[in-house]
Amino acid sequence: MEFFMRTMIWIPVVVVSLVLITSPARAFHDGGVAYCAGCHTMHVSQNGGPGYHWTPGGNPDLLMYGNATDTCVRCHYFRGQMSNGLGRGPGGDFYWLTKTFTWSTPEGATASSPGHTHGHNVVCNVFNVPADPLLQHAPGGDFLSSELGCTSCHDPHGNQNFRMLYDSQIGPRYVGDTRFAFTADAPLARGNAGTTLVGGGADETDARHTVYKSGFGEWCANCHAAMFDGAGVSHAHPADVALGTTIADHYNGYLSTDQPGGGDPTISYRGLVPFEAVDVDLSAVDPANATAGPGPGDRVTCLTCHRAHATPFADAGRWDFAATFLEADSHPRSGDGGASPQDIANRYYGYVFSPNQRSLCNKCHVKDFGDAPRDR
Repeated sequence: MEFFMRTMIWIPVVVVSLVLITSPARAFHDGGVAYCAGCHTMHVSQNGGPGYHWTPGGNPDLLMYGNATDTCVRCHYFRGQMSNGLGRGPGGDFYWLTKTFTWSTPEGATASSPGHTHGHNVVCNVFNVPADPLLQHAPGGDFLSSELGCTSCHDPHGNQNFRMLYDSQIGPRYVGDTRFAFTADAPLARGNAGTTLVGGGADETDARHTVYKSGFGEWCANCHAAMFDGAGVSHAHPADVALGTTIADHYNGYLSTDQPGGGDPTISYRGLVPFEAVDVDLSAVDPANATAGPGPGDRVTCLTCHRAHATPFADAGRWDFAATFLEADSHPRSGDGGASPQDIANRYYGYVFSPNQRSLCNKCHVKDFGDAPRDR
């Protein structure tokens, strides 16, 4: 577990990548600066010793570590959300899969937040992250949980898509060296940092964040189709549909439970409640200073409420969906079994709330207007 516990200092985007920098050098996953030997061992030996780790005898892909995910996290586990060390981001988010929190309820019962509920259970043998113990397939789809890894979403050899995501042209490797067919193309977005630079300072804030344009719900539906289209589900929350005037006005006006109105649409963006800005010019937008709220045509998407990898909360929630007051009631919190002081400090990635702040569902729905404060 030490692997995941390192200080994390990188970019606050929901999916990991290495992309071209402003120099002639080619990026790692394009076979350039990082070279093939960064992941593979040619003859199962290196510098007079084994060229592999954790897999005696090597493996069919000549990977230096046991499987693709083991190899990915070797570089990406310490790329965190915050330049000051707060938060666990991109590859480091999977740390939360290793953490189970327990606490006593007011009624005297024991409640828990099991690690396997905290996000996508990428099979990582080195750090004892198994396949999801309850879900044999992706919810709403048929992708086998036992096959889930970093390369189920990202092309390790690089492509031109956002975060090197697979698309309808080629899907991820699957059972028996087949390919799992994706029907949707990769989504469009611009990250707030382009390279993996330790100490780069690209911490996620309400102003500095990935700018999402389109296609995220459709892309998630490559594996979660029934959840996206509502098949067999009654009253499911919509995804990748226009907010409409009422919801956009709510979002732009809402500041907090204490101040549910009066917001300025030019600075109303909330990093924990992102949306797809469908008309944004990705070539011109500055993701280090993107503060505008949505218009009626902008869209809610899967990532409005969930992070792509994992969080300390159930269902990879961006906030604790079960908490009445986010600051006081979110788990992990002080006194919880399995929670370290760092876990509690990092649970909201540096975002802070007033004691009265209720669920961030209210950013769009404003159902906390006039609610009693916490001390009553």
